Amino acid sequence: EDGGGGEPQSAAAVKQSVMSVAGGDRILAAIELADQELKATAALRRSKIEAEKTTNPLLLGMDPTTYILWVLKSIKHAELEQSLLVLPVDYVSRLLYYLVALLRKGLGVEICCRVAVFLVKTHQYQIQANNWKLARALQELRRQLRLRLEESRSIVGFNLSGLNMVSQHSSTIDKIADDRLTNKKVIWSGIGLASRS
Repeated sequence: EDGGGGEPQSAAAVKQSVMSVAGGDRILAAIELADQELKATAALRRSKIEAEKTTNPLLLGMDPTTYILWVLKSIKHAELEQSLLVLPVDYVSRLLYYLVALLRKGLGVEICCRVAVFLVKTHQYQIQANNWKLARALQELRRQLRLRLEESRSIVGFNLSGLNMVSQHSSTIDKIADDRLTNKKVIWSGIGLASRS
């Protein structure tokens, strides 16, 4: 027992591992669905049929890469890494390609960075063994991560400068208001109506 009257620690651990496996299964299903959708879109383009492409209802009206991002964001922050551990290596490489596509669009930079770093650290030996397969994807991933993180750094720096300016302006206004209040006390003191503080 955990001593707090709640569920036993082993039950909590089992619950968390089940949730992690469920999250991993959701990522696997999302990758498979996104792959199928991309293949169907490519086949439609190759056939040169002028039929209108309807969106797959299983993708919830999103394009495949956005759907992958949605699935990654829907997994709880604490369970995401455990869910990624469940992925087989071939799904890891496919997920890395989707992360590159998301970064090119500038979507989900924070979660893409977190997932990419975790996957590369966790599967570094398998990646080294299959270096020729993933070399381009990893180079592009690195380039896109640097580009997007530099953009984020610039945005944060700009926002901090703006907040500093607002803070300085606010302190100036407070000082002016304090000066006016002091001047009012001085004006009223000449006729004996000033507050005695």
